[in-house]
Amino acid sequence: MTTLTVAKPRTRPLISWRVRKLLIGYSYLVPAALCMLATVVVPILLAIKMSLYADILYKPQDYRFIGLGNYLRLVEDPVFWLTLRNSVVWVFGSVLLQFLLGFAAALLLQQAFTGRALVRTLTLLPWIIPGVVVGLIWEWLYQPNYGVINDLLIRVGLMQERVAWLSSPDLAMAAVVFTNVWRGIPFFAIMLLAGLQAVPDELYEAAHVDGAGVFARFWHITLPLLRPIIVVATATRIIWTFNYADLIFVMTGGGPANATQITSTYTLLQAYSSLDFGYAGALSVVLLLVMLAFTWLYLRTTKGLEDTE
Repeated sequence: MTTLTVAKPRTRPLISWRVRKLLIGYSYLVPAALCMLATVVVPILLAIKMSLYADILYKPQDYRFIGLGNYLRLVEDPVFWLTLRNSVVWVFGSVLLQFLLGFAAALLLQQAFTGRALVRTLTLLPWIIPGVVVGLIWEWLYQPNYGVINDLLIRVGLMQERVAWLSSPDLAMAAVVFTNVWRGIPFFAIMLLAGLQAVPDELYEAAHVDGAGVFARFWHITLPLLRPIIVVATATRIIWTFNYADLIFVMTGGGPANATQITSTYTLLQAYSSLDFGYAGALSVVLLLVMLAFTWLYLRTTKGLEDTE
């Protein structure tokens, strides 16, 4: 007599393999998410909370909740609107010239010539020098009495009298923008040079055989293939420059007569000079909103340009 064995039904796991795989993937993101929470989200929430209070360090007895009072003060503050206009000049003037000159430097460094490795190394020097040191160096170069720039321009006959570059409301912004351009050129040069080296030489050779000139090869091959790098590098540099206050803070302190005062330096002055942390918090929140709006608008405008054809 044969005995029939009944197979036991296979127990199904509580969590499917796909869900387990998804949970493992998310678990790897937990450390980064915690760091982001501690270094970005929490400070933003604290700044928002600070902006809702009258928080002046030398008036602790006046500390109280005032709601949108700091924001109403900001709207009526003419210096804030001036700093916003100065920020636009500072950011777009700097980044546009950095991109154009950095692109030219990348095209030059892509060519083969004697000492190219040394020139590529020296190109990085302005970028690796700390911003405070750059500000001090250029403040000395712009010095009206013994500065090198005035001395050279007078010697070559381009000027007759010495100019106080950083003390003139008409020249100070141009002077600090020029300094920032000098410091930011290596960023675009190295980024675009890396993109140029990734372009296959066969494309240029085929275009040359087809009779395409230098400009046609640049327009139809180089630019389309560099579009992803251009979009990312430009957006990154604009955000950095908008928040970059070291150079102006060291060279002019926002003067003369707020001619070089940008929103970032104005926020620092309100916090650490006037000790008005409530108003500084409101300025920082508005600065964040402006940058978020710009980033959204920029990415929407350049949507699709980061994909090469």
